[in-house]
Amino acid sequence: MRACRSEPDSGQATVELALVMPLIIGLLLIILNVGLVVRDQLAVWHAASAGARAASISPDSPDIVQQAVEDEVGLRPLHLQIVRDEQLITVEVQYPRTLNVWLIKHIIPPLTLSASVTMHVQDVG
Repeated sequence: MRACRSEPDSGQATVELALVMPLIIGLLLIILNVGLVVRDQLAVWHAASAGARAASISPDSPDIVQQAVEDEVGLRPLHLQIVRDEQLITVEVQYPRTLNVWLIKHIIPPLTLSASVTMHVQDVG
């Protein structure tokens, strides 16, 4: 009959996993948040592009531009600025973004995502 011997390393892997797991989870949360911020930045750029298209057709109607921007993306609140210079019109969209993950939101201040698109004013006679 074989005697069962207790090895000193039998629980080492479990302890190492327990020590490393919070770091792995934290790293995954950071990667997830970076992905969400990149997604929102692309949405802000897309909203600025839609606003510039609407402003190039209707340069004297900021309500139409605001509606085009809000219809394009679901982010709220979007801050919109329209600047016209002769035959060019620039639309800048800003979106205040906070990170809502415990501990990270206390370390990283709120971000302001912004995008600016310039287009020629169309002559729609």
